[in-house]
Amino acid sequence: MGCKTIAGACSAMAFATAIAATSALAAPTTYEAEDLAGATVVEDADYSGGKYAKTADPSGITFTVKVEETAVYDITTKVLIKQYDWTTSKIAVNGVDVGSMLTTPRNCDSSYVVSASAKMKAGENKITVGNQAIGVDYITVERHPDAVFKISELPVTPNATESARKVYTFLRENFGKKTVSGMMISDQNFNYDYGNMRLIPPGGCTPADSCKFSDEEVSWKGQTDIAEFYKRSGHYPAIGGFDMLFAAGGHHEEGWFKGYTENNLVMTEQLWEMGGIPTYTWHWKVGEDTVFYTQGTPAGFNNPGCTEDVMGTSETNTCFNYTKAFKGDKCQDIDETSQEYKDIVADVDIVSGYFKQLQEKGIAVVWRPLHEASGGWFWWGTASPECYVQLYRLVFDRMVNTNKLTNLIWVWNINTDPKFGYDYSALNAAWYPGDAYVDIVAVDIYDPLNDHNSAANYYNKIVSDVGTSKMIALSENGAIPDIDSIAEDRAYWSYWMTWSQTWSGNFLEKTTTEMWKKNLDDNRIIALDDMPGWDKISVRNPIAKRIITNKINVTINGKSLSLSTNQNGNATVTVFDLTGHRVATLLQGQISAGTHSLSIQSLAAGNYIVKASVGHHNTMQVLRLK
Repeated sequence: MGCKTIAGACSAMAFATAIAATSALAAPTTYEAEDLAGATVVEDADYSGGKYAKTADPSGITFTVKVEETAVYDITTKVLIKQYDWTTSKIAVNGVDVGSMLTTPRNCDSSYVVSASAKMKAGENKITVGNQAIGVDYITVERHPDAVFKISELPVTPNATESARKVYTFLRENFGKKTVSGMMISDQNFNYDYGNMRLIPPGGCTPADSCKFSDEEVSWKGQTDIAEFYKRSGHYPAIGGFDMLFAAGGHHEEGWFKGYTENNLVMTEQLWEMGGIPTYTWHWKVGEDTVFYTQGTPAGFNNPGCTEDVMGTSETNTCFNYTKAFKGDKCQDIDETSQEYKDIVADVDIVSGYFKQLQEKGIAVVWRPLHEASGGWFWWGTASPECYVQLYRLVFDRMVNTNKLTNLIWVWNINTDPKFGYDYSALNAAWYPGDAYVDIVAVDIYDPLNDHNSAANYYNKIVSDVGTSKMIALSENGAIPDIDSIAEDRAYWSYWMTWSQTWSGNFLEKTTTEMWKKNLDDNRIIALDDMPGWDKISVRNPIAKRIITNKINVTINGKSLSLSTNQNGNATVTVFDLTGHRVATLLQGQISAGTHSLSIQSLAAGNYIVKASVGHHNTMQVLRLK
């Protein structure tokens, strides 16, 4: 019983604490599995009420739950998994899977607490849990509390340009009210003079029919992805997506590759002049490398084929090891003498040069570097969360403090972590660079949006794990979330950006023409023709020098964790193991200035990462329990 008790007690304590703290409406309702008709009951003191119910059906046990209103609800269950029966424990509502957790008992039968968020309709709903389990203890159900956001009036970049503050202000003022539409461009139409290595601008073809593309086709509106968006919706997107894919890396100085990057800037300027918002991502190929993916077993620099001076093991696996740019097993310090550091900053300087050109023209950019890291399929996601955080901060510091870029709005892209699963419950906030480096937290969602739901479960997981001091956006999507669902579920994404139709993406086809028109015609969705024009947006907040001070202190006192703060505000204290998996939420709610004692009796001895936030301030540190 000892092994099972430890696993069950830790999980149950962690989630029970979180539920009690976050419920703004009423205590969660608990339904005991042993109370179900026909249940085979096992007595065990480690379980709620001293009992649990055996599962006779591998699909699990189904509870009938009645709720008073249609809304998003938080659901938890405690299940018992047989030793070595590694499985994905699921929660289903009305026959649809809404959440899961990898449950992998090693030494004996073990219990796990699994949680999910899901929309339920007023009236009776069926909740099924315990697939492949040997027992189910209970489920709890409570309405998900509405998030209250407190977002800074200024972007994180010190002394941000007026244009950056206008973009930030526009997004901030619309967040929670309206969602901005966006579309990514992958393939491009542009004309290039290969003899003189220069981009041919609109009107520059002599004779006029001597170029491959017409002036209309090379414009931002004429690009295939944007034109197809308009054809389906009757509107142009307010956000245009671009990629620094060929700005650095192998071949970046060659004709077509250089033309692609230069044409990005031309289109960015056109979009800005029309009142639109440019956003950039970076599929980063380092130095002379031509690959950014990490595939294989194991992937990236961990692959045994990645020997000294080997750039990659295949066309889909780079061997670049960015951790060599740092010192220490957690990349605590930068090693400026390493070739990896020199390669990283050289590429960052190249990209900074392009953004500097836009800055000099008064153009701001929503910038999303180092995206989808915890997924592990890019080289920047092949090491630990601690090393990734240091890499993100290095890029920020180089661009902002060394290269003096003040026209960027910084986006951090949370992602699922394969170690924990592949749905929203596996989003890993341990990779978060910190509030001082991020303006917007974004996530990429594809297949789960095929029915045009709001993706409220992803939205709420971000709120739970990262907090309410940042705007939340959909930085990539296939099908679009329907605005009616967004409003009903109170999951107001700052913006969404459908990924490209070109390069065999075909993501515009994930949404029907009727759904495109319904959403783009709705006044809660902002299209390009809804943008007010940058000259019409006033920035009320003057430029202020940011002084980021640590107003939070966390210490261990025996079996308690002490949180000290000098301010009142909404507070969250979350504990992760060193793989980035959340093991407990110790506090979530309003607190006053002073010292607060939080019990950690349920945590076993070992090393943990504790993330604490109060208001707009946060700290993250490693703590050891003996």
